[in-house]
Amino acid sequence: MIELPLTKKSLKIVLSWGANLESSSFTHQEIANWCDQLHMESMNDNIQVDDLTVDIAADVDAQWDLYLVNTYNLQELQKLNFSCVKLPSEWFKEWLEKLGT
Repeated sequence: MIELPLTKKSLKIVLSWGANLESSSFTHQEIANWCDQLHMESMNDNIQVDDLTVDIAADVDAQWDLYLVNTYNLQELQKLNFSCVKLPSEWFKEWLEKLGT
């Protein structure tokens, strides 16, 4: 579990980990889960972050789910070790660019 505050600054850090997974101690699954948490907490008004930050965090989580569904069949998903799944690193670089890094 990623223990960073749910902020734009933290999102930049998390996305940089996703872009350079080899140097990160977190998986893409953990990154997507953290982004989902940021998105959900902002929707519940528990944190205050700008719309772009929320949108990117929501997109990371949505793309994670879509990648799983579009890459693996049901039988594979039922047996899959999600921590081994890697999204394209280019996606994280694009999210970082959109975020303004």
